[in-house]
Amino acid sequence: MFSTALYRQLRADGINLTRSQWRVIAHLKNQDGQTQSELAERLFIEKAPVGTLIDKLEAAGLVKREPDPTDRRVKRIFITAKATPYFPEIEESVDELLLLSMQGLSNGDQNQLLTLLGKIHLNLQGLRNQPATAHHDVSKEVNT
Repeated sequence: MFSTALYRQLRADGINLTRSQWRVIAHLKNQDGQTQSELAERLFIEKAPVGTLIDKLEAAGLVKREPDPTDRRVKRIFITAKATPYFPEIEESVDELLLLSMQGLSNGDQNQLLTLLGKIHLNLQGLRNQPATAHHDVSKEVNT
């Protein structure tokens, strides 16, 4: 819902990027120079669609591919100077939307929410590094 509301606001502000395109740019802003595989994993989509997104962003001059210095088979994706003017407006829209979405929550509630979401994030990061298992009974862990 947050993503949809942000997309609508950005369109209203004249930023004509698709939701998927600005998500790629946002991830690169946080960690420029990712590979297509790394972006796909972080965006939770397959490599081929990420490649199509990168192709379109590259054609628009917003990102560029450069060879990895240690492995010439790998290309790293970087934001270009043409993309940077979008950031202040996107950040302002995100800040406004965060304020609106947190209305009615006290500072304590907001801090508790962020703490709990941080714990969930860490739990999920830990799962990413574990091999998949057929079944894991967490009911005892959840109820303690």
